[in-house]
Amino acid sequence: MSKFTMEEGINAAGFGRAQLWMALITGFFQASDAMELMMISFIGPTLQCAWGLSTAQASSLATVVFLGMLFGTYFWGIMADKYGRKTVLLYDCLFVFSFAMISAFSVNFGMLAFCRTMVGFGLGGFGVVWSYFLEFVPTADRGRWACILLSWWSVGTVLEAGLAWAVLPTLGWRWLLVLSALPLVPVFFGLFTIPESPRYLLVNDRVEEATKILERIALSNKHSLPEGSLKLPEQEEVPGPLEVFKLIFNRSWRVLTSSLWVLWFTNAFVYYGLVLMTTVLRYSGESENICGDEVFSDQDYIDVFVATAAEIPGLIISLAIVDRLGRKYSQVILFAGCAFFIILLIPLEGETSASVSILFLARVCITGAFTVTYLYTPEVYPTNIRTTAFGYANSFARFGGMTSPFVSQDLIHAGHAWAAELIFAAFSILATLAAWMLPVETAGRAMQDQASGTSLECKNASIEVEMIDTKSDNFRPGNEEIGTELEANASGVETTN
Repeated sequence: MSKFTMEEGINAAGFGRAQLWMALITGFFQASDAMELMMISFIGPTLQCAWGLSTAQASSLATVVFLGMLFGTYFWGIMADKYGRKTVLLYDCLFVFSFAMISAFSVNFGMLAFCRTMVGFGLGGFGVVWSYFLEFVPTADRGRWACILLSWWSVGTVLEAGLAWAVLPTLGWRWLLVLSALPLVPVFFGLFTIPESPRYLLVNDRVEEATKILERIALSNKHSLPEGSLKLPEQEEVPGPLEVFKLIFNRSWRVLTSSLWVLWFTNAFVYYGLVLMTTVLRYSGESENICGDEVFSDQDYIDVFVATAAEIPGLIISLAIVDRLGRKYSQVILFAGCAFFIILLIPLEGETSASVSILFLARVCITGAFTVTYLYTPEVYPTNIRTTAFGYANSFARFGGMTSPFVSQDLIHAGHAWAAELIFAAFSILATLAAWMLPVETAGRAMQDQASGTSLECKNASIEVEMIDTKSDNFRPGNEEIGTELEANASGVETTN
């Protein structure tokens, strides 16, 4: 009997009603997560006045969220590789909702900081949502639908900005926390209606279940699967977190992984920096005098709306170039553009209208860059380590998010807006170089299911890299039996180990 691979099955099943429903559920999940993160630009300044917090305490309310996400990305990623994507998403959704609601009843700074840390821990599962959806998308549609899926994040940020404008001046910050968490309720029940990832099932030797899901998707999309049965990949034990860490820093992967971690740190560091700068830039040098009759004026909300709206053209640009130019060069262009516009901010200190316009353009670029990095990372890592490796990379974004408030808020309140802008520009330039160094282009490349025998497609060569057993005594970084992409790329030949 003939066999077909998972990638061939996904491509044959096509893209249609089944994936559109998944996009709706997972997209709404992303919008809900975005709302929880976007509120940090409003809650800190509000409580600085309501509770008499110091600038450092107000900034730390953003930092603790990213601290929670730092640990959450590891935890949820590891659990998703071990217990399944859908199961983890259900628990994650319930976890975020519970602590988001409890935080609205906080009686002091300590309780609120703890609850928001736990919310951040749950938000660390965002990467699982991303990996889950992409595992159902045919190769030819992946770039386009990744950008469309991430548009839900922008929907969430815009909704949160509007909700804050409507709720904060009238009902207060507690109601903002409650109302921002409510979208997670339909998400939780919607998750029961979507299937487990067939890629996860296949690498865990659950072939019959994976086949039935593919058949249902194909039937829903009015397509048919190839003749024969689903081919079971070479079986190896799913590596644990330490083995995954060793694998992605093996000689064949270290340049890729190091570059990705720089990109993830910079994406979050600059993105959240620009988000927070939008609400504090006009108060540069006024650290002790931001409280009046209202913490935010109507003009502040308008500025936030304008800057947040920049995410829409950012997504459109990434959608237009991600398949034409490829993932690598799209990131190079977008990070370079972000650095250029942030540099333009430096001489505009105090010119609020001009600053908002430049912030808009910078946010267009960083949103596009973040989108492409989100697409590229799960594409380049195989199924049996995908969410764990994604979690490792995503954790560096949390380091970026944790440090961002102290640059974007504290330096600006101290009257050093130019220094904050210079730091963000420098990291954008660093990310441009890191994107240029990426050794693998994933546009049009099949998603791999096993870390063993993974094909890495480089600029000038297609290389079969035979990954050794992660349980073997020979498994260690620098193993001479494993060729590197860069060596093969330099020689311009196809190499098989």
